Amino acid sequence: MNYWEFKHSLKEKKFSTVYLFTGEEKFLMEEALIELRKARFKDANYVAFFADEITWDNIIPYLESPPLLGTQLVVVRHAQELKDQNMPKKLDLLFKKLTNTCVVFMANAEEEKPKKISYAKYIPPEGIVEFTKFRADALRKWIKEKFQERNKSIDEESVYFLSTNYSDKMGVLMQEIDKICAFVGEKESVTIEDLKKVLSTQEVAFYTFLDALLRRDFLLAFSGIDTLWNEGVYPQVILEIVIKQMRQLLRINALLKEGYSSEEIANKLDLHPFVVKKSIDALTKYTAAELMEIYFLLRQVDIEYKTTAKDQRILIEKVLLKLGRKIS
Repeated sequence: MNYWEFKHSLKEKKFSTVYLFTGEEKFLMEEALIELRKARFKDANYVAFFADEITWDNIIPYLESPPLLGTQLVVVRHAQELKDQNMPKKLDLLFKKLTNTCVVFMANAEEEKPKKISYAKYIPPEGIVEFTKFRADALRKWIKEKFQERNKSIDEESVYFLSTNYSDKMGVLMQEIDKICAFVGEKESVTIEDLKKVLSTQEVAFYTFLDALLRRDFLLAFSGIDTLWNEGVYPQVILEIVIKQMRQLLRINALLKEGYSSEEIANKLDLHPFVVKKSIDALTKYTAAELMEIYFLLRQVDIEYKTTAKDQRILIEKVLLKLGRKIS
């Protein structure tokens, strides 16, 4: 079961007595535990363990003796560290006989893959939930859902902004969503202008810079470069952004010539439809020859970055001047 299927099961009030949460997305795992408590165990007796500090002897009493009144939720964190020693031979029967008790094993190993978990075979399929990092489309869906939960709508440009800047920082993204909603107050719709007033200078500068590249507005791009430089962003990072943007334009241009629609391109390249639309609009400002010329210039600058002592700012500005040569 994945994150979305787990959420649906809670909505349908279909609960397992035993769960095994696995995967590298720790924030989603913690969110799932909170949602489970709200849906089924709001008033339950809550017990938490760290697996590297206990053995099965500490858990077995909760499996063998259900509470006489109410319910109990037992959570075992870092569950991949739980040793096999003292694990009851009839663990599967204990799991099946649970009443008024739910056990959640949370096997998150940060950036590492969880170790092989021997007792996973005793946990019912509906109790095994994998929390992998979201693909782009899933992350956009999650962002929209979080704003809807706060009775807000958010435009596609803002969704793109958030999904681009926080794809690997789910916890920070959640904090920023709360911050944005607090900023707009009673206002029901969130726009890109709201985000620019709330989010960090560096994030806004990145967006301004990328937008300027698409629109071939080198004056705005220079402004974005100034801000990024002042924020301490490494020149190599800025160059990589420009290379990625040009490569993306080349790929979209090639697919358009092959007859793909914007929707098909978005699916094929796993891009936000808003990005594809902006890129297609941007392609009216470039010829295919110019795109290739700029891309090869970027590769040349990348080599100079790594092999010479030339001023890196001058090198990147040379590319921007090339972009701005034929503003339409």
